[in-house]
Amino acid sequence: MRSPASLLSLWLWLNTGINAAGSKCGVPAPGSRMGPSLRVVGGAQATYGSHPWLVSLQYRGSHFCGGAILTEHWILTAAHCLASHSKEFLSGVRVVVGEFDQRVDDEEKQAFLIKSVSVHEKYHHALPMNYDIALMDLDQHIVLGTHVQPICLPLPDDIIQPGTSCIMGGWGRMKEKGRVPAVLREVKLDLVDPAKCQYVLHTVRSSTRPQRPAQPQPAMTVLCAGPEEGGRDACQGDSGGPLVCPAGSGEGRWVALGVTSWGKGCGRSWGKNSSSRPAARRGSPGVFTDVRLLLPWIKSKLRQGGLASGNNKTLIVSQKSE
Repeated sequence: MRSPASLLSLWLWLNTGINAAGSKCGVPAPGSRMGPSLRVVGGAQATYGSHPWLVSLQYRGSHFCGGAILTEHWILTAAHCLASHSKEFLSGVRVVVGEFDQRVDDEEKQAFLIKSVSVHEKYHHALPMNYDIALMDLDQHIVLGTHVQPICLPLPDDIIQPGTSCIMGGWGRMKEKGRVPAVLREVKLDLVDPAKCQYVLHTVRSSTRPQRPAQPQPAMTVLCAGPEEGGRDACQGDSGGPLVCPAGSGEGRWVALGVTSWGKGCGRSWGKNSSSRPAARRGSPGVFTDVRLLLPWIKSKLRQGGLASGNNKTLIVSQKSE
């Protein structure tokens, strides 16, 4: 059963971005390098504490997906990281927070089992994946600290313009079919205009499956980020981790605007995708589940989880609109 304190923490976080202990979400550890001035080409090693919200999903000690801390016991990730696996597999998954260098035990490292998983009801694994989002409820509470902190969710009316520089961190491959790093890496990715994103994903879809005439287009629940010339991207193993962007308040806080979902290759150029370019050589920007579009689903699941575990019918959560 959730304690009254944990229910208060959930209410405060959903409404104000502040947990019951008084700390704010989306704030990197003091002294860590994280900001709009970050310069990386093709990715670089992160600094310890720059992504305190990032988690590593591990099976038998091996990393396979990322995620982000939302509260002391809720983790945001991609549906495809979990939906196709058996209960036996999920029972062996460890959710590791405070991770930086996977070769050593970092100071605030903690590992948890998964108590329950909520996958979006409209998720389907076939490309192009839509509604690729899931929430994990942990078996115990995370002990927050300097290097373990939650990420903020964007407000429904947040305006984050195309071209905004965002950051993605993870332990995914350093290049297509390349090696997996032991130490956390990060890359700066600029948001792609939604119309351009939709167009390039159409060119990728046409290369992966036949197009049926007069077929309705699926809902667009994704956003794109990355340069047309390629060279900077997410890759295998980064799935589920957050694409974080600077909050509009200018207070040095970051919000999880996207959840790493998929892409055509890793770091391929995509500005010249066309029917004349062989399908096998086409690329795409990084494709991320658009968190803003799915905020009602996220908050509904968090509300249900808090009420079911806490048995407290007086908890009221509303979306902040200012």
